[in-house]
Amino acid sequence: MTRLHAVLIGVNKYADITIPDLSYARADALAFAELFGQALYASSVQVHSLVDDQATRSGIIDLVGVRLARIVDPRDAVLIFFAGHGSPEIHPGLDKVSRFLVCHDTQRHALLSSAIEVHTDLARLASRLNARLVVFILDACFSGYSDGRGITGPLLAEQRRTHRPRIRLENLPLGSGTIFLSACADDEVAREDGTLGHGVFSYYLLEQLRSPGATNVIGLASLYDLVFHQVRDYSNGRQNPVLWGDLKGAGLPRLLIPGSDHG
Repeated sequence: MTRLHAVLIGVNKYADITIPDLSYARADALAFAELFGQALYASSVQVHSLVDDQATRSGIIDLVGVRLARIVDPRDAVLIFFAGHGSPEIHPGLDKVSRFLVCHDTQRHALLSSAIEVHTDLARLASRLNARLVVFILDACFSGYSDGRGITGPLLAEQRRTHRPRIRLENLPLGSGTIFLSACADDEVAREDGTLGHGVFSYYLLEQLRSPGATNVIGLASLYDLVFHQVRDYSNGRQNPVLWGDLKGAGLPRLLIPGSDHG
């Protein structure tokens, strides 16, 4: 039997007092968890939620890279959702900007050892999952601008005082069957919105996944196109989601609830 493993991570609160807390990242993750748990196909879904102080670097890596890796079947699909701060940072002696997911216990002055690096750590985790499809969804940003879900690493912040390096989003070498859907481009801000009660990207992603369609599966290309236009319009063009990876007909089940108008 094909199963969907949903790992839902949301971090509002950070142990490092220099990292500003967020308002709706936890709500984003828990909203996905609730819908997955109530959906028509809930018996075929395993939901794993990590929020706030549960979402440590070691906790995330252990859940995905160890516990989940033991039970995933080649017929299965894995969705890993992260809502929280992202951070760009440079390494001493290297003219390269790395992108990090900021965990609850991340230390701003030690991102390499206490955060999750998108390029290396997520690639390593994906390689351990023997699944037919792995989808990463990131409601975080890597521009380092304020007022959103992003912080700047201290070394990059120091370098920016004299010049601003160009940060480019590159296709990550994550292997076949791995897809990334991200809240915005590298030079943009992933916004939260009090009116919506969520991150803007997460709100419209949830809206589309729980909307009815001709089938109970929505293709990732179609999902991206719908969410892209809604987020761009809501943000007046300031936030533009990004999709990359090997799609080839990949899709996600719609989050339809039994007994609802859509179920």
